[in-house]
Amino acid sequence: MGQVISDPSEAQVFSFAKFARHAFFTQVNQWLVEHLGIEEGWSVVDLACGPGAVTELILQLKKSGQGLIYAVDQSLTELNKARQRITSKIVQFVCGSAEQLSRLVPKVDAVVFCNAIHLIEDKRAVLEEIFKVLRPGGVLGFNTTFFHGAYPEGTASFYKLWVLRAIQRLRSQGITVIRQAKTTAMQWLSPQEFSSLLETVGFRNIQYFTMTVDLPIESLEDISEFSMFIEGALPGVPLPIASQALKEGVRAAAQERGISSLPRNWLQVIAQAPA
Repeated sequence: MGQVISDPSEAQVFSFAKFARHAFFTQVNQWLVEHLGIEEGWSVVDLACGPGAVTELILQLKKSGQGLIYAVDQSLTELNKARQRITSKIVQFVCGSAEQLSRLVPKVDAVVFCNAIHLIEDKRAVLEEIFKVLRPGGVLGFNTTFFHGAYPEGTASFYKLWVLRAIQRLRSQGITVIRQAKTTAMQWLSPQEFSSLLETVGFRNIQYFTMTVDLPIESLEDISEFSMFIEGALPGVPLPIASQALKEGVRAAAQERGISSLPRNWLQVIAQAPA
């Protein structure tokens, strides 16, 4: 799922943590967690848990300290951040990928998969793994802002301008960006396509909702420091150089448009395994 970051200090820099600190991020994830009907004694997987922001939201629903939460991520750097953030005895941290889920955790009552499904190349295979670990009647909740329908009317051109300004900055440094076929991170589905895929895997009672939030330009600068986003926007360019170009590009685009924030749609999906 992108460049392998072997330098721990580089992994710290090109992390999702800065983007995850924004209020809108908590808002969309809290909505999903609260609508899954998670009960005190349930065991729950927080898949692609990153620095633990969603794990904390799940933990807040378990005031009695019953049940277990498995915080799963393939990045040791992100898991270490989550460990530093969360000290609860009912949270277990597991290093591994979504593609290995059924080999990493036992049967659970719910899987929460926030802001990562768009990064998965073989989405059906991962949904099948999730289906395997859910008990009968268990629930899956996932969300993403990288889907067909993510751009409110009139906003798509801003993202094109952003990348254009970033590419222009790279060219001024003698760096050429080859825009090839869409990378994994840019392969989007529509809500209807997600629903059909879930049905094919075996899920039932599928519901999807769209939430609109305002993204401050600062948050777009922060996502420009996340390795997988960088690779999707400027494939093949070294991370430090591409990150800086994206940050300068978004500031330039925002100044040209005279905006300080941008509306964005989030897709929220809830599905259930047959009882």
